[in-house]
Amino acid sequence: MPEALIGANGTQRGLPTTNSLGADNDVQAILIWLSTKAKNNHTRRAYLLEIRRFLAFMVWIRGRAISSATDGDLEAFRVWLTNPELPTQGWPADYLPFKLMETPPGSGLRVLQGLAIGSRQRADSTIKGFFKYLHEGGYLAMNPYLRLGKLTGEEISQEALQSLALTPEAYTRQQRQEAIARDNSKADKAFSPDMWRWLTGFLDAPENDWRIPDPGETGKRDDMPPLPRWPIERQERLRCMLLFGYASAGRRAELAETTMNAVVRSGQRWVWKVVGKGRKAVDAPDRVTLNEAAMNALMRYRIARGLPAYPDSTEKDVPLIAKLTPLRIRKNRQLATGPGVSADHLNKELQRYFHYAAPFAGQVDPEWEAHLRRAASHALRHTRGTHFALANIPIATTADQLRHKDPRTTANYYVHIQDEERAQSVDAVDEHINR
Repeated sequence: MPEALIGANGTQRGLPTTNSLGADNDVQAILIWLSTKAKNNHTRRAYLLEIRRFLAFMVWIRGRAISSATDGDLEAFRVWLTNPELPTQGWPADYLPFKLMETPPGSGLRVLQGLAIGSRQRADSTIKGFFKYLHEGGYLAMNPYLRLGKLTGEEISQEALQSLALTPEAYTRQQRQEAIARDNSKADKAFSPDMWRWLTGFLDAPENDWRIPDPGETGKRDDMPPLPRWPIERQERLRCMLLFGYASAGRRAELAETTMNAVVRSGQRWVWKVVGKGRKAVDAPDRVTLNEAAMNALMRYRIARGLPAYPDSTEKDVPLIAKLTPLRIRKNRQLATGPGVSADHLNKELQRYFHYAAPFAGQVDPEWEAHLRRAASHALRHTRGTHFALANIPIATTADQLRHKDPRTTANYYVHIQDEERAQSVDAVDEHINR
C-alpha cells in the first residue's frame, strides 16, 4: 500500500471523538470490519475477495484512499466490474481480480472477463455494507453509497459503449435479453422427477460398470486397456454424495466439513445438524430431516469404510465424506493431508458421475444428456427445492428444509405454481367473457 493512500488523512474521515472503531487508517478499518462482520470462514473468504478487489481499484486505478471515495469513484467501480481493465503500471504483481477469457476463441488473446450480474450484485452489496459499517462506526463522516441508486446491471462507460459499437439503447436491449436468458437457465439446474429417478436408478443399472474416467479423459482408443472399476468404497461414497446431498439439500462446503456426529436419530427419523451459511457457531444448528434413501446410502458407505452401520454422537472426528482408504497415489503430486475431502473434490466427483451418465441418459431423452454435462453439485440442492414445490409443500416448509434466510429465494422454486394461479385467472376471465 502506498503510504499516501492508506487513508490516515482521508477526505471523508469523521472526527476522532466520533470514531468508535478505533481505526487510524483504512487497512485497520478493513480488519476491524472483517473481524466484526465475517465470523465464519465462508463469509470471510467472500468478503476478502470483494474488499481486495475494491481496495485495488481505489488505490491503483482511481489513485484515492477508500476513506476519500466519492460518488464518482463508486459509480466507476460498478462500471469496472462490468468492463474491467488494469493500468499498465503500478498494479500489484500476481493479483488478478477477474478471470481471463480467450477472445475470439482460438486466437490465443486473453482479456479480463467482467462479472455476471449476480456477482456484481454480491460485490456491490458487500462494499455497500462495508461503507455503512464505517459510517455508523464514526470512521467516516458521511456514506457516499447513500446517494447511489440501486445497481441496475446496465452500468457501462461511454468508452466501453464505443468499443462495443453500441448505442445506450442497444446496450440496454442486449442486457434485458441476457436477463431473460439467465432466468431461463435457472430452471435447467434442477433435475425433473423423471430425470432424477433415472439418474438414481443408473447407480445400479446393468450398463453402469463403474469404469468412470477422470476429467480430461474424453475418449478411449481401441488399443487402450479398459479403465479399472471404481473400488466399492468409492462407489458407495458417490452414492452417498448423490442421495445424501439431495435429501439434505446441503451446500458442497457444508457436506465437506460435516462429521458423522452431526447425523442423529430424532424419534423414528434421522436428522442432519448443520451450522451453515448465514449461521454462527453460537447459534443452535439447523435440523434437516433425512429420507430413507439418504440413510440407506450413508449406511452402505459406512460399512464400505469398515464403520458400524449407524452414525454415533461420539464420531466428531469422523468425516461424513472421507478420502479413500488407502489413499490413491498420484505421480508428481502430493496429496492433501486430513481424512475429509474438500468441497471442490466433492463437486468434481459428482461431475464425473454426471458426465459418465450423460450419454446413457441421452438415449432416453437427448435434453438429459446436455443437462448432465453442465450439472454440478449445486444441482442437487436446486432439485430438492424444485421437487418440494412440485409436491405442493408449503413454501415455509421448503424454506426451512433449504435453510433460506430470504423467503424470496425459496419463492423461485414456486414460479410454476404462480404461473398456474395466473393461468386460472386468465381462463376465468375468458370464460366469463365467452359466457
